[in-house]
Amino acid sequence: MRSGPLWGKKEAHCDAHDKEQGLGDCWDHDIIDVASRALIVRVHGPRTEETVHSAMVELKERLAPGHVPGLMTTDEHSPYVGATLGVFGESHTPQRSPGPGAPKKAVLVPAPELVYAQVDKQRTEGGRVEKVESRLVFGTPEQLVQRLEASPTSSHVNTAFIERANGFDRQRNPRKARKVLSFSKQPAEHRAVSWLVMVVGIFCWVPRTLRQSPAMILGKATHVLTIGEFLRLRPQGFRPPTWAEIRAGNTPFHSPDVLPERLAQWPNKRLVKRSLQYLGVNARGLG
Repeated sequence: MRSGPLWGKKEAHCDAHDKEQGLGDCWDHDIIDVASRALIVRVHGPRTEETVHSAMVELKERLAPGHVPGLMTTDEHSPYVGATLGVFGESHTPQRSPGPGAPKKAVLVPAPELVYAQVDKQRTEGGRVEKVESRLVFGTPEQLVQRLEASPTSSHVNTAFIERANGFDRQRNPRKARKVLSFSKQPAEHRAVSWLVMVVGIFCWVPRTLRQSPAMILGKATHVLTIGEFLRLRPQGFRPPTWAEIRAGNTPFHSPDVLPERLAQWPNKRLVKRSLQYLGVNARGLG
């Protein structure tokens, strides 16, 4: 998950009215499968709890029913903790304490097989990273060691793979290059180019250490596609939008990534806050 483009106006030039219209900073909330290097979830939007939750819900929808990720790592952005617990948590009612008093309310606890760790980058006032620490949020130290020993890619907690993907994405997509004038002016055009670059990277790019494209590793392609082959692909049921639909703003790229039906799956925020307090986890994921 990472920072992305700016459209309409740059953040420094936006006032409150501009922010209400959706101008200014926008972020790509990306989730990557490190084994194949394939980007499996991308949600565009402001860096808020709702956008992070929407990305987690989409991740759950893409997994097999009842499947829980064995190991998840992120940076220290606080909404990740509540969103992970809200999506992959299970209801638990604490035992009632002896003596008078009302029964304790139900809370959410992480699924037993879930292991979630954060990478905390401590920066100087100028923004330079001076120290990097890893922190186990959900799961046990024994589970973390077991997951890392079984991992085909890493022997320690890190976010190197998503950061590398971020750098490649900025190289391929000038709309996301930093400190340039080619930022996106319209969200629909930005989403269209962003998805195009992302899917090209899955089908037409070979990570040097894997010697196969992410699509080949996932069983979605038998060879590395050329750009020409990729552009001729037509998924089942695909129908390009007409010019009339594009001018009217009636395409999938014109609709927001954070859908109301996903937000409807957000558990009560009081429940999430109460659960984090019960688990001894604060807003930054510190145990």
